[in-house]
Amino acid sequence: MAELLMLCGRNGVTDTYTDADLETVVTRILPKNAPRKIEVIRNDGLITCTINAPDSLPIHGTSAAVGRLLPPTDDWHEPGAPTPDGSYGIIRADQNCIELVSDVTASRTIYYRHFEDRLVASTSQRAIAHFANDFVPNEDAIAWMISSGSLGPSQAWDERLNYVGPDTRVQLDRSTWELTEKSRRTTFDPIDGPESSHHDRLVDALDDTFNAININIERWELPLSGGLDSRELLLRLQDRKSLRTFTWGTNAALDDPETDAMRARELAEACDVPHRYYTLPETPENAAEVFDRFVTAGEGRIDHISGYLDGFGVFEDLSNMGVDGLIRGDEGFGWRPVGSTTAVRDVIGAVTIKDYEMLPALSIPGGDNQELPWRLARRDGESIATWRDRLYHTYRIPVVLGALTALKTPYVEVVNPFLTRRVLETVREFPDEYRTDKRLYAAYVENRCPGIPVATKSANPDGNRMLATEASRSFLRSELDTAHARSVLGTELVEHALSGLAEQGEPSKGRSRVSILDMIKRRIGSQLPLSVIRRIEEYTPLNRPSRSMIAERLAFRAYIVQSMNEKINTDINAL
Repeated sequence: MAELLMLCGRNGVTDTYTDADLETVVTRILPKNAPRKIEVIRNDGLITCTINAPDSLPIHGTSAAVGRLLPPTDDWHEPGAPTPDGSYGIIRADQNCIELVSDVTASRTIYYRHFEDRLVASTSQRAIAHFANDFVPNEDAIAWMISSGSLGPSQAWDERLNYVGPDTRVQLDRSTWELTEKSRRTTFDPIDGPESSHHDRLVDALDDTFNAININIERWELPLSGGLDSRELLLRLQDRKSLRTFTWGTNAALDDPETDAMRARELAEACDVPHRYYTLPETPENAAEVFDRFVTAGEGRIDHISGYLDGFGVFEDLSNMGVDGLIRGDEGFGWRPVGSTTAVRDVIGAVTIKDYEMLPALSIPGGDNQELPWRLARRDGESIATWRDRLYHTYRIPVVLGALTALKTPYVEVVNPFLTRRVLETVREFPDEYRTDKRLYAAYVENRCPGIPVATKSANPDGNRMLATEASRSFLRSELDTAHARSVLGTELVEHALSGLAEQGEPSKGRSRVSILDMIKRRIGSQLPLSVIRRIEEYTPLNRPSRSMIAERLAFRAYIVQSMNEKINTDINAL
């Protein structure tokens, strides 16, 4: 449970901010059921504020790191020192320099704003907004949220806000007040050789990483699914005394042998590790509270709400139990097979307005100029599979998985051992065929635990069905049918969303033409594995956009946009 806020001012400007001011900021940016443990450190014109930091959080003077350094180095806190390995975000400072440092994938996002008289850096966009005089909405972020359910490559709601990208250092020279940025180029350089040699190199990288994990396991827990990644974490950590695991999902999932709920329980029993199950409601008891808490916790960076319909009750309980953090299995071992450049963007979550059948006809802020930046474009000679996995490392992990991590960090800290440089640079030397469908890694894990199949269904509630309930639809109508929503999103988009909410019935019924995947699922989905359905979709040539979106999902994304716009505007006037 750690968030960071750092202020560096010129000519004593930061001295005007009191501890009470910082407590005001923290109170406003956290969900109501999140803990509020604040520590303020002041030195030489610098203020570092840690929020809900566990005792194990790396702090040295006004330097601090969220996440974990694997292993920690003696000079991690010194600007200019070598970049440590791990999954983290670092803000470090001395009398001459401020440096913001990301890990190899920017798995923990650090935002910053370079003002004329101060630098403000934080894991929270809203925290930075409290030190600004105005808010300039980022139309690119609006377009990406509407089309993909994330903030896309822009990553920020205010167009003047920056973030530290993957494998990057941002330095402020305190004497000249000049800001510089240095990033390492992400490259995939496959090495020829037998599969056995790549297997051995992967095992060595994992061994080195897990040997470097030095945490008090009594204060950390493993969220366990029925998939490969948390399974490997369990196998790696099962011998550590006091390891505990948990899973969350619906009651119905406990009776389905294909779900995470059932498989996780079987895995925990097989490894003789304590396990508990948190039950989530199929629909929220108080839609307004759950939706607002979801947007507050994650600052509107992602629309994946189905796992949080209890209003973050699971994470509130973890915090109340004294749990410092979660050991999670975000990874970059490879991704699903693709047959086109459009399919690449689809599988990594970079869907644009133009990919839809209906949305391009609407006036949507930022929609006309929506595209991936040049650094994410396919390079000369780069195979589709290599481009797919490079985008996974440089786009999906920081934009999508990083946003999912940010939903949890108001309550608990998070470490992702599979995202170390040691592991990912090993993966980047695999030939394409060993990364596609995570082939080499999957075979390795499955051979280590052959008796329990991999889960094929999530235990979480159906998010689209939840959004289609009358309680959710009524709330979304009330939030969107306002002058404020129309001023932020445009009247045309709001009216289109409201029109969809006015229809009755199951999700997608009576909406625009369904996608190929939806059609296959409806007609023969019960007879084919999901992996086969995905391959049919990915390798089916499309002459025109075929993607659709249920009305409630569009309305929910529009709500996220207007809600964050409203929150940031009020943040500006809070101090």
